[in-house]
Amino acid sequence: MRTSYGLVPPAVLAIGLLLCPVAPASAAATTAGPATATAVALTLDEGSCEPLARRFLCSVSYTGAIAPVAIRWFVNGGCIPAYDDRSFVGIGCQPTVRYDIRAMISDATGASVEYHTTPVCRSGNP
Repeated sequence: MRTSYGLVPPAVLAIGLLLCPVAPASAAATTAGPATATAVALTLDEGSCEPLARRFLCSVSYTGAIAPVAIRWFVNGGCIPAYDDRSFVGIGCQPTVRYDIRAMISDATGASVEYHTTPVCRSGNP
């Protein structure tokens, strides 16, 4: 017995490809390349220390960090472990004294950025 196989009509083939799309291997390599090339580096977006009566309210914000991220606060050269990994802290101060305040932000890649300011503590009622 003889069996005859005909060619699949182009319309049927096109419908089949639409229902079951397969990306060529070269397309996968092309899309993976630019995604890794556009990685954003750790950047300090903003830092501030607002002087209030006998207190500074300090904050930092950043982008592009690879987890885990560490934030370390330093007041007059000394690290304050109670403030570790906080983006917002309240620092008590003595009126009319100038303080050296730093925040070091680092990520898993070893990149780091620093916020630094030297505000004077204000007197007054809270």
